[in-house]
Amino acid sequence: MIHSYDFKQQDHYRASFNRLSQLVFGIEFEAWFQKGCWDDDYICHSIVSDNEIIANISVSRMNLVVEGVTMNAIQIGTVMTHPEHRGKGYSKQLMEYVLKTYEKTCDVVFLFANSTVLDFYPKFGFKATDESQFFINVNTTSTKEVTLNRLNGSREEDWNLIKNIVQSRRPISQRFGVTNNQALFTFYALSVYPECLYYSPKDDAIIIYEHDGEVLHLYDVVSTEEIDLEYLIVHIAAKESRKIKFYFTPDQLLDQVYMAPFDKKEDVLFVKSNSDLSHIPPFCVPKLAHA
Repeated sequence: MIHSYDFKQQDHYRASFNRLSQLVFGIEFEAWFQKGCWDDDYICHSIVSDNEIIANISVSRMNLVVEGVTMNAIQIGTVMTHPEHRGKGYSKQLMEYVLKTYEKTCDVVFLFANSTVLDFYPKFGFKATDESQFFINVNTTSTKEVTLNRLNGSREEDWNLIKNIVQSRRPISQRFGVTNNQALFTFYALSVYPECLYYSPKDDAIIIYEHDGEVLHLYDVVSTEEIDLEYLIVHIAAKESRKIKFYFTPDQLLDQVYMAPFDKKEDVLFVKSNSDLSHIPPFCVPKLAHA
């Protein structure tokens, strides 16, 4: 039986959900819930047996900005079945239920799939869609003119700052950006990149990045106003940085960047839409909007 109710406030079912996600993906959502980040835009649709969640598909409601046009969207994620209950068609049941429930109220349904399930989603009308990776070469002798403060999500003052900026952020890209995705962003801030969060008082912006040898990985820039991205990257790059990898579409720098296809080991974007999105120029779905 499919249960589609708000069980996040019910300790037993939330714990069961966390046990399953820990088993299947090695992640859990309890710290995120305790921070008050599991909001009404992250909805679980689950199959329950013997009072335990044995299969699940979650929906994240958000808005996509595609070539400057805002669309209502849902992203499907946390698709999982307990190993003892696989092969019984539960994921198919859940997918059919979710699509029937949401398709008429949104313009786009999308998801990311790993290499083991690439044949599953086309059965429901999803089309694999190519993304691009964006890079720029740098050779900097930066004197670090940009003042950045390291953010600590366990500090109430820092956490309130993060939440306030994220709630009113502008899309990182007009070519392919996301708004109204506070829940996903805060999950990444808490559980994936807690050591990579910085605040720029000059820009009133949160910058999420880290260095890895000669590569600067720029995951996101969160601000309410447009900032000078070219100036920013020069001044956050380390002296040894030779290349910056963007985990979003860097609109301001498209005449300077070079592109590469995603590695075949990366998750594949699948899209089901009322509109033809095949004409979109090269883009990258913002990393911190992946469910």
